[in-house]
Amino acid sequence: AIHYSRTTVRKTIARELREEFEKIYKAYDHEQTYFATADAIAARSLKNVALAYLMLSGDEKIIRACEQQYLTANNMTDVMAALTQLTNAEAELAQELSGNALAKFYERWQDESLVVNQWLTVQATCSLPNTLARVKALEVHNGYDSKNPNKIRALISSFCNNNAINFHDKDGDGYQFLADKIILLNMQNPQIASRLLTPLTKWKKYTPARQVLMKKQLERIMAEPNLSKDVFEVVSKSLV
Repeated sequence: AIHYSRTTVRKTIARELREEFEKIYKAYDHEQTYFATADAIAARSLKNVALAYLMLSGDEKIIRACEQQYLTANNMTDVMAALTQLTNAEAELAQELSGNALAKFYERWQDESLVVNQWLTVQATCSLPNTLARVKALEVHNGYDSKNPNKIRALISSFCNNNAINFHDKDGDGYQFLADKIILLNMQNPQIASRLLTPLTKWKKYTPARQVLMKKQLERIMAEPNLSKDVFEVVSKSLV
């Protein structure tokens, strides 16, 4: 309810202040020399906030401008901002362009592990439906390594901690997905497994139906034989 209410408010702001947002966005030159000064950083931040609001309109002109920013930006901040907006936009054109952009981004940066982590996170935190299916598909992608803690954090943790609308989907698939990962990591990397548990340990803060689903997964983990000390401690305390 919070997510959809916030989206409605943001779309209203975007509609009412479109002219102002367009002025802010057009005033920024994507091809200007990159500077890491406070003023330059602030200008990029403001420009990308304006872009985020403009992209809520679904207007083809705005979507094309976002694509152009992705293609021509000379710094990672602007590239990632454009890629994020394309990935999260509901419009069919944006989704088509984001697919190509994500593929090209990985092709260019596949040898830079930290950049690939950002690429994974952008997709894991997408607020559109079916993001869990995308996360599962990325688990078998060459850019992901299920034994690398940083990759696990970039994909699995990002989805479970920073994508509330999809992780807490009422069918409970997000909870089962996380429990599956924890059970798998229990023997492989118990420290990471115990840290991943955090979203499930907050089960008492949610609606009754979700509480039942979350608690069920905690009990399922608790029933696992050979549970590591790290995981056991977190699960047992959360079930009290």
